Amino acid sequence: MFGWESLSTRRPASRLPTPVPEEHVSNGQRNSVVLGPKDRLVGQLFIEGDLRVAGTVEGALEATGDIEIAGGGKVNGQVTAYNRLVVGSEGSLIASDVRVARLTVEDGATFSGRVSMGPHAVEPAPQVPAAAPAEPEPTPQKGKRR
Repeated sequence: MFGWESLSTRRPASRLPTPVPEEHVSNGQRNSVVLGPKDRLVGQLFIEGDLRVAGTVEGALEATGDIEIAGGGKVNGQVTAYNRLVVGSEGSLIASDVRVARLTVEDGATFSGRVSMGPHAVEPAPQVPAAAPAEPEPTPQKGKRR
C-alpha cells in the first residue's frame, strides 16, 4: 500500500489559468511535463503549463497550457486543456468529458468522448455562495411567568 488510497477521488474545481511564475520559465519557455512511453499515471494530474503524454493515463488531466497525446500515448479519463488538446496519429483518448479551448485530432488517432470546446468551455463554473445557516427558532419556555 502506498497511502494513496486516502486521497480524495473528487475532481478539483477547474481553475483559471494562472500566469506562469518566472521560476517556471526557462529561456522564454513555459513549464512542461512529459509522461514517457513507460510511464503510467492512475489518478488526477493538474499541470501549470504544458503536458505531453506518451505513456498511459487512467484518470483526470488538467493543464493551463497544451495537452498533447503523442506516440502511443493512451488516456482514459476526463481532460481539460485551457489552451489546446492534440490527439496525435498514434494516440488514444477515451474520455467521458473533454473541455478544451482548441482541439486537434490527427488522422489515425482514436478519440471518443463528449467535447465542450471554445473559451467558454474552460471557464470555471460560477461560485455559488453558500447559504447562511438558518437561525434556530427560539423555543418557548413553559411554566415561566413575568
